[in-house]
Amino acid sequence: MKIEIKIEGEDFAEIIGDLKDIMEKNKDEIQNLLKILAKEAIEALEDATILDKGAELYIKINRAINYRYKKGNK
Repeated sequence: MKIEIKIEGEDFAEIIGDLKDIMEKNKDEIQNLLKILAKEAIEALEDATILDKGAELYIKINRAINYRYKKGNK
């Protein structure tokens, strides 16, 4: 099976090739962009509500594991 995707008359392989060229020519800018995105992601993960939800989920999982372990040993 062969699938061909065209966007505005260009084939997908050409678009990917052009993107690779752009990325290779702008490595420093892309690295800086990725660093900014990573910092934003870490800040989002450190948000108190997200941490609270994560803690609640951890407690529920821990209780479920303990319940199964105790149930299995009896």
